[in-house]
Amino acid sequence: MPLKTWQEFTAGARPQGGTIPEDLRDFVENVSAKDRPALALFRKSSVKTTFIEWLEDVLPSRAHNANNEGIAATDPDLVVPTRTFTHVQLFARWGQVSDTQRLTDHKGFSDALMYQEKKAIEATLNDIEHALHRGSSATGATDASRQFGGLLNILTTNFTDSSGTTLTEEVFNDYVQAFVDNGTEIRPSVAFVNSWLKRTISLYSTKVTRNVDAAARIQELVVEQHRSDFGDVGVFYSRDQLKSATKTTQGNSITLVDPSFFETGWLLPLRSEILARDGLRTKFQISAQMTLIFRTEKAGGGATSVVANI
Repeated sequence: MPLKTWQEFTAGARPQGGTIPEDLRDFVENVSAKDRPALALFRKSSVKTTFIEWLEDVLPSRAHNANNEGIAATDPDLVVPTRTFTHVQLFARWGQVSDTQRLTDHKGFSDALMYQEKKAIEATLNDIEHALHRGSSATGATDASRQFGGLLNILTTNFTDSSGTTLTEEVFNDYVQAFVDNGTEIRPSVAFVNSWLKRTISLYSTKVTRNVDAAARIQELVVEQHRSDFGDVGVFYSRDQLKSATKTTQGNSITLVDPSFFETGWLLPLRSEILARDGLRTKFQISAQMTLIFRTEKAGGGATSVVANI
């Protein structure tokens, strides 16, 4: 009679309920993106209501301003400042964990509630960064949520639809030059770009000298700061800028800003609260109320529908 093999594994080499214990490692790996360049660069301020306004003014166009001797005074055409506004948006997430889950030992974390709470905080901060780039302004109502406008929707004067223009170095400099050509003293110092355009800018080579130790055997292709006739522009990767499906198609966006003209206004800083118990579970709430304040939309520029050049 042939001997039977003692087999405690399934086809996938997992124990199937026999004598072999599990070997579950004591960590949880989560590599979800948490980069938030706009939230990090823009200064923070406090606001006191949900509808925020500020004033913006302009000088008359430059002119020769030549007058005859002894000319009589005329009634000048005075221009008053105009108001710009934004809405405060309410961000919120909730979660609940059963008492049993909190009492049970877990691998990777000691308290299931704290673990889920931390994830909700990170996710809410990601949502805020996304709104800073892509938010669309909405007034809100009883059954509609308030939303503030993000960079891609508030910028107009120096912003354009490129209709499939390739982001060459010349085109990049055109976007920077638009700020002074449109009559401002603003010099953009930050460019937000997606991964296609980040690689594109790193390939710019005009008047660039890269000194690299030959022994290191490194080919240096990264450009973190672009120096133009109108100032230095730091290049920041942003996954919340628009991105085309492939590097050869249009659909990418590039946003240039002087961050000193932008701030995040907080009616309620991000906070976490434990809610009242309503059974054998604990519930938490993550919330924040904030907006994007742009002292002038002329402090930003760039383009959509750009094609990468890599």
